[in-house]
Amino acid sequence: LIYPVYGHMPPYMVRQFLKKSRLKAEYTFAVLTFGARKCNAVEILDGITRKAGWRFSYLSTLMMVDNWLPNFDMNEQVKMDKHIPENLASIKDDISKRKHWMQPVSEEEREHHDGFMAYTGLDPEVGFLKKSEKYFVVTDRCIGCGVCTDVCPRGNYSLTSDGVKTSGDCELCFACIQNCPQKAIKFAKVDDDPLLANGEKNPEARYRNEHISIMDIKRANSKKAALQNN
Repeated sequence: LIYPVYGHMPPYMVRQFLKKSRLKAEYTFAVLTFGARKCNAVEILDGITRKAGWRFSYLSTLMMVDNWLPNFDMNEQVKMDKHIPENLASIKDDISKRKHWMQPVSEEEREHHDGFMAYTGLDPEVGFLKKSEKYFVVTDRCIGCGVCTDVCPRGNYSLTSDGVKTSGDCELCFACIQNCPQKAIKFAKVDDDPLLANGEKNPEARYRNEHISIMDIKRANSKKAALQNN
């Protein structure tokens, strides 16, 4: 299992998957990607699977580009050398050797996470789950290309006769805002949420992993939808 951490926690849909799943394999692993702080992400994941009656054999994290737009300028993030190839190679070597290990967590990292939760007021059993219509607006830059309808993993975007509309539970993955070719999707002004009260660092800077295309994301979402319908 590989997923990005949001506030050191699994995305809500990943959390739900973990609660319902039973992985039938002699060796299982999870790699959690993060951009700035991982805090106690591996312990949070281990706690969720323990409650579900199982555990991963191997738990590690990988620092990558931080695409949390309210705090980070994507143009600056891509310039940083986070030693991704070397760290990824080390993780792959561990997994190939079937290493049993959970990345250690310091007390300071636990305290950082507790402080983050107190500041944001997020529910630790849910994490990030907001309403997309409250957090995003589609501007007149929109040309109706439909990319947002393809990349949103929750299907919150739709093309209508009145333009693109968004509504529904949102994980704040930012697939919509990061991948819009016209930069037509912006953050709404949300004064009551400390996470987004100050807007974003650079509204003109966007990021997508250089090894992933929009078509790759579209195919992945199509497969997920097909599985849900079966």
